Amino acid sequence: MKISGFLKLVFGLGFFCFSIPGLADSTSNIDQQWTEIACRYEIEVIPHAKSKASSNNAWFFWRKPGMIQTQDADGRYGEIWERTSNGSIQYRKLYHADRTAVEYMPADMPTNNISFDWIKLSSMLNQQELNALNIVKKTQVFGRSAELRKGKTDNQTIEVLWLTADNLPASIVKKDKTSSVELRLVEIAPLSAARKKPADVEEIANYRHIDAVDFGDMENDPFVKKVMNAEEHHH
Repeated sequence: MKISGFLKLVFGLGFFCFSIPGLADSTSNIDQQWTEIACRYEIEVIPHAKSKASSNNAWFFWRKPGMIQTQDADGRYGEIWERTSNGSIQYRKLYHADRTAVEYMPADMPTNNISFDWIKLSSMLNQQELNALNIVKKTQVFGRSAELRKGKTDNQTIEVLWLTADNLPASIVKKDKTSSVELRLVEIAPLSAARKKPADVEEIANYRHIDAVDFGDMENDPFVKKVMNAEEHHH
């Protein structure tokens, strides 16, 4: 399962949430306030039915002004979001093993029902979602100040351990009648001191770039065929 799939499991609508018009100025200020950070997360899906096996996956998350990047633990697949000067968001799926980037141009995203909230991309939960949860206690995680928040929505119980200064979750646990989904932070460091660095933008520029809208006309391309087969298998 790709990273965006993991996040959709944890966050419901996941990263694919509607952006807010006129957000460019406020997000620019937020970028200046938030620290550049590198994280490693694990996600575990635990079905309640004993006949189904649990699954566990790890991935990296990097944040710096104007850019969010993720990558799976194997380094084969990633995603990158870059915010332009006019506030629009450039989104790419990165296939590192194939040295290929699939581009979703801002003008084409509404057609593909894709839109992003930069604040949620940068922190995984927005303030409205946090406010819906009650603060149970204040604590420390990784030597950082944190709040334990709990709540219930849509027949799910939700527990979030929130790093207040970093504006990121240390953990999110969602439980319903069928399964539990647990997101856990296992490593966090300033981006400059991170053990694992994001893919270099200059290196990505040397990848083969394919516009997502051209996929339908490239069915015989070996890379496109492989990606489409993988997506079909996943669905």
